[in-house]
Amino acid sequence: MATENSLDGAVSIVTGAGGQIGHGIATELAAAGSDIVVADVDVVDSEYNQAGSEDIGGASRARALVDDLEAMGSQTLLVECDVTDAAQVDSMVEQTIDEFGQIDVLANNAGIITVAPTEEMDEAEWDSVMDVNVKGPFLCSRAAIPHLRQSHGSIINTASIAGSIGAAGLGHYCASKHAVIGFTKTLALELAEDDVTANAICPGIVDTPMWSDVLTPSLDESYEDTIERVIPLGRDQTPEDMGRLAVFFATNPNVTGEAVKVDGGITQAVI
Repeated sequence: MATENSLDGAVSIVTGAGGQIGHGIATELAAAGSDIVVADVDVVDSEYNQAGSEDIGGASRARALVDDLEAMGSQTLLVECDVTDAAQVDSMVEQTIDEFGQIDVLANNAGIITVAPTEEMDEAEWDSVMDVNVKGPFLCSRAAIPHLRQSHGSIINTASIAGSIGAAGLGHYCASKHAVIGFTKTLALELAEDDVTANAICPGIVDTPMWSDVLTPSLDESYEDTIERVIPLGRDQTPEDMGRLAVFFATNPNVTGEAVKVDGGITQAVI
């Protein structure tokens, strides 16, 4: 069970753990004492994602993370799970309970992005982003809530600063992240009587394929130029930043319903 400033004896599920932000969240939770269920998938049903392919290789990258976490002393379970598939999500939760007997933290981190103006966007492209980014947290939360009630645990959703602003070419992505923040606030109210918290992390600019392979090419400027132009602090954010906020949420039982931006001041400058 999570206690103030410590996750000793806790069990955390991190979806999308094969990505950089997932890696940062899982690593920081493990450093705080939690055992970790590392969840990701190698092949999906749509090419509408930052990989531009159905072969996203998430579970393969997550296997390397397992070695890192176990070297830190964390007991670790790798589960291949497509978060848009209810049966796979239910199986992930069942495997976690079979292995560890409890769930204390659910970090809904899996997410995808593409860029397209609304009038040119395929319906399948919209559906793909909404399915992973919104339906995924719903399915995972629904499956884990009965166990989180028992542990008085926490749900941590990875949203985005795009959940507070609009961005040309990102109608589906912004809509999905606004939805994640609204869902988080609803979970906080629904689960308060069970002493379960729900909060959202809102990353700014992190050096991931989402930026290097998708967003930076669409901006017609370098990643470094983007950082200098839009971040008041003048530096990008890191996966470890997101992981430290996840630990804060998981170990502070009186913080719930919050969507905290980790963006170097971007949204202070544009809103």
